[in-house]
Amino acid sequence: MLGQIAPVGGGATVAGNGETGHGSRFGELMIEEKLITPEQLQEALRAQSTLETYTPVGQILMMRGWLTRTQLTTMLRRHRKRARLGEMMVKAKRITPEQLETALARQKQLRQPLGRTLMALGYVTEETMREALCSQLHINFFDLDRVNLDPALATLVTEKYAMRRRVVPLFRADRMLVVAVDDPTDVAVVEDLQQLVRLRVEIVTSTTEKIQRALTRLYVVGARANVDPCIHHNIMIGAVHDQEVVDLAVKILKVKILPPYWQAS
Repeated sequence: MLGQIAPVGGGATVAGNGETGHGSRFGELMIEEKLITPEQLQEALRAQSTLETYTPVGQILMMRGWLTRTQLTTMLRRHRKRARLGEMMVKAKRITPEQLETALARQKQLRQPLGRTLMALGYVTEETMREALCSQLHINFFDLDRVNLDPALATLVTEKYAMRRRVVPLFRADRMLVVAVDDPTDVAVVEDLQQLVRLRVEIVTSTTEKIQRALTRLYVVGARANVDPCIHHNIMIGAVHDQEVVDLAVKILKVKILPPYWQAS
């Protein structure tokens, strides 16, 4: 259930994920903890109202440089607030309210994540579901088929762990390890992996098939192979949600970050 409406700044209301409308005091909490100012929140809300494609206010605050992804995700986790995937997809016009109702009813029967249920019903493709997850969780989508994997990382994250948790180590930058995960909603994976490798862990996601192929390339004897150098290394599909990881990927992986309509087929 969404909480009560809470006025912020000039009287706007902010939801649990920083949206205008019904929600909790999340917007006020960000201001109370001095992460953002009332003026910044109001400007983000105004910017959101002008966008053709639905974008969470938290994402807009990050795009403006007023909030870091770590600050936002820490707040979301601490106060148990996260945009609901189904509601986000309805707002983004990826599904209809009627389709969401049907999927929620089916989800109770199947006892599986909503995204998987929407896919099983044929309402969305995996790419569309992943795009919504990235927006919800403020992470990026990488095309792993175009990423050269460092064999040295296979010793940092063992094959047994990687295969069991479906985690692909992509690159390391000082005390940070960036990994691709199949289920980005499983926060326990990040916490567990950080304890295991003693590094700060940041995540991206990809399709299930691309993750499986990347695991095979990195860990299966005889299957290791670099990406064809003739392939254009454009690894992102969708909006940039975590600029820090994107900048590091460009520097370390030597790739280009291009929007969907520039992706090579």
